[in-house]
Amino acid sequence: MQKLINLQSKNNNKIATFSAALTVFFMTHPVYAQAATYLKHAESALDKLKKDLNIIIPVAAAVILLCLAIGYAGRYIGKDTFVRWSVGVVIAGSAIQLAQLLFAGQAVN
Repeated sequence: MQKLINLQSKNNNKIATFSAALTVFFMTHPVYAQAATYLKHAESALDKLKKDLNIIIPVAAAVILLCLAIGYAGRYIGKDTFVRWSVGVVIAGSAIQLAQLLFAGQAVN
């Protein structure tokens, strides 16, 4: 059992050393970490996905809030459950706008 624990700690040390060396390399040579020309298609696809998610997530949150309101009006869920879920849905639905406001200092259009 002691050999197994010793082997795990040696492997973890190797992984940590490799990760630290890789991080330091990319910090000192950022050109190697930048996207190559053949990754432009992936970058544009991810940008389009981000724009689509900016539209889809708030709409989905509004639909979920509507379902919660119907459930509360029909007395399928209690008031405390409705309040908890609705606060969570509002925060999740506006997460993109909140993150943009907090980290970039400007609102999303």
